[in-house]
Amino acid sequence: MGAIARAAYVQILGFPVIFWLGILTYASLAATVGAMALGRRSPRRFKWHRYLGRITTLLATVHALFGISAYLA
Repeated sequence: MGAIARAAYVQILGFPVIFWLGILTYASLAATVGAMALGRRSPRRFKWHRYLGRITTLLATVHALFGISAYLA
């Protein structure tokens, strides 16, 4: 098993890191959608939508890398 796959399956509170990263990615996606909905009323909040979108993309990319590494190893 490669280093990335090992890192993905380190246990935290009884669940692997890849599980927690998936939960965090989903929560970030929900926050991004919420920021867009709130941004319709206030253009100032639209900045948060872009910021959260970038975080969501980064989390999803790392989550996918962890998931794929388990099958490539």
